[in-house]
Amino acid sequence: MKKFKKFFVLAVIMTAVVGCAVPTLKNGEELVASLDKGGISADNLYSKLKAKYGAQEFVDLLDTEILSAKYEETDAEKEYVNDQIDELKSSAKESKVTFKELLSYYGFENESAAKNYITLSYRRNVAVNEYVEDNLKDSEIKKYYKDEVFGDIKVSHILIAPDTTDDMTTEQKEKAEKEAKKEAENIIKKLKDGEDFAKLAKKYSDDSSNAKNGGDLGWISTGDMVEEFDAAAFDLKKGKYTTSPVKTTYGYHIIYKVDEKEKPALDDVRNDVIESLIKEKLEKDPALYYEALDHIRKDAGLKFEDKELKNEYNKYVQNLKNQATTNSQNSDQ
Repeated sequence: MKKFKKFFVLAVIMTAVVGCAVPTLKNGEELVASLDKGGISADNLYSKLKAKYGAQEFVDLLDTEILSAKYEETDAEKEYVNDQIDELKSSAKESKVTFKELLSYYGFENESAAKNYITLSYRRNVAVNEYVEDNLKDSEIKKYYKDEVFGDIKVSHILIAPDTTDDMTTEQKEKAEKEAKKEAENIIKKLKDGEDFAKLAKKYSDDSSNAKNGGDLGWISTGDMVEEFDAAAFDLKKGKYTTSPVKTTYGYHIIYKVDEKEKPALDDVRNDVIESLIKEKLEKDPALYYEALDHIRKDAGLKFEDKELKNEYNKYVQNLKNQATTNSQNSDQ
């Protein structure tokens, strides 16, 4: 968000340059500052600013123009912006600095400038989501529905959490992990021998929130649990339990699918499927976010009258795409 300060300064300068009657040099160029001999022309200032800040500030100005015409303020947008401002105020309080100091740290002149930038970010996200949705194929929606949508399931589990503490060595933590996994495997053997799942959960489960209820988690939908738990639970057949411990950040789970509901009709979950597909596509290809914004600008009729700015714009957008891809690859390693 620091770049917003530069955007603000540039906007003020360019307003002064093009919005007022100013003196000129002998060659006819408009002055923004005069000296006894000569001065600084608007053309020279623009050239320097364009080379240093041009692309990123131009993009913010451009997107603000396009998206302000495309969207009106909604209750959802207003709530989002206010929530972000409240978070900034809470952060200032926790950091023991004034709200004004925190805004300055992030490059904002005042609260209004911060709200303008947050609004721009919100509308960019809305526009990108709409672009991705518009380019979804019906076959993609049907495939996702077939492979990823399930009826709610009723499950129970037994959690064996490794007995670890932050001050343990790596070797000690690894030993605790092995012991937890071994205990989970022994419980599965007891299940295979015919022992009751609920009784074993009451006796062994480390999940105190449901151990007394035999490990009952009630009805869950896809996405309610962590990914590893979700995948294992929905893959089970009704009345079956996992025959290998399922590892998550909480420890090792033994999951039992008690019951399941029928799969909902596509028409009833179509919006949810589309939302999931949009999220999946943007996570899989982070550069898509910037590609979408590029298309949105071109669809708005963007044409460059300045070849240098066009080149800077293209390089800037490509750098954003490359950076997004690199950051994603590094986070996966």
